Amino acid sequence: MKSADLATLRALHGRKRWEHIWAYYKLPIIGILIVLYIFGYAAYRHFTKKEAVLYVSLVNISAGSDLTGQLTDGFAQYAHLTKKQQVNLLTGLMINETANADEQYVYASELKLLAAVSAQQLDVILMDTAAREQLQDEAYFLDLRTLDADFGSLDELSADGVTLDISDTPLIAQAGFEGSVYLGVIANAPHPERAAAYIRYLLKW
Repeated sequence: MKSADLATLRALHGRKRWEHIWAYYKLPIIGILIVLYIFGYAAYRHFTKKEAVLYVSLVNISAGSDLTGQLTDGFAQYAHLTKKQQVNLLTGLMINETANADEQYVYASELKLLAAVSAQQLDVILMDTAAREQLQDEAYFLDLRTLDADFGSLDELSADGVTLDISDTPLIAQAGFEGSVYLGVIANAPHPERAAAYIRYLLKW
């Protein structure tokens, strides 16, 4: 600040001083505020960002708010997750015509599902019969018996061991789905051990 500007500023008082500062130095002030906002926002994101410790997707089925909470926060409590850990739930995916979705929506859903699998951002899929048949044929799932040998004794396990009928489990049964609901774990799941824990949670083991 030049000495003449400083003298002028000292001669002004109250509102006039602030009006003078704003009139002559608004750009630097705005620039400083923008920088402070950027740093503040980055710090906020850093300290509040949550780690996804399990990715779950609903395919060809939808869940109300109660079931959604049980599939996410309920498991978080069961697994003793910290406040910075969470279950990510991907919903609204319809991957075939039997799901009563138009062709473009089905195509977009299939791309979204494929992208999640490719990026290793998907562990568990809950789905209807049509989705199970399609994804099973496309070899999306791993053998659940490789996660826990005890899963092999489940009557609800498919013959090849890759999907589990969870229709009669407590959480799913009370949701009132019309058809059967199945569970599968993606072959390249990033959190296989937690996926196994998720199955135990649904089975109430």
